[in-house]
Amino acid sequence: MEMDCQHCNYKWDYLGDNEYYATCPRCRYKVKIPEDKAGALRQKKLDQVLKGRYPAPQKPVRLLGIAGIVNKAMEDYTYDESMLIQILLRLQRNFGWLPREMLSEVSKQLGVSLSHVYQVVTFYKAFSLAPRGRHLIRVCTGTSCKVRGATTILDNLQRLLGVERGETTPDSRFSLETVNCLGCCALGPMMTVDGEYYGSVKLPNVKNILSKHG
Repeated sequence: MEMDCQHCNYKWDYLGDNEYYATCPRCRYKVKIPEDKAGALRQKKLDQVLKGRYPAPQKPVRLLGIAGIVNKAMEDYTYDESMLIQILLRLQRNFGWLPREMLSEVSKQLGVSLSHVYQVVTFYKAFSLAPRGRHLIRVCTGTSCKVRGATTILDNLQRLLGVERGETTPDSRFSLETVNCLGCCALGPMMTVDGEYYGSVKLPNVKNILSKHG
């Protein structure tokens, strides 16, 4: 604020915080600060105190891309480390597969090691580290299904689709996987397409099953 010295008529810009007197830089005369300017100084000091005590709330950082997708799942499960499998299942269902960047974000946001996340993902067949087709075929190759002809069913599927187990057709229509058990041993050989179960599968049935999921 601008101050005038009544002693030497010098004018200067006062930057101090004393609300009663200001010292003239030229003659060192103490100049009484007018009440209106003193009130402005008091308000300024009060504002500084309140700002330090009650800082303005910061806007939450909005995560974009893969980080945002992971963050939404984390919020739904309250960043609970014990819910890692459920979080990964949610991401798998929404994104279709689990790329490395997504697993790195899970590790960072959940506060667990990346190696632990990979151990979980590679242990369970439900997870995929590569893009899957629009339809997921699973063939049971457990003992009960194998003795009932599961290997023949699998070979036929590989021939019809032109892919090996663990691969996706070039048109991204089907992905073919094998599992050790589908929980219906008495109905072997068993296969599923997008979770729909087909039991006692015979070779002539395979094409018909695929055609239902075009």
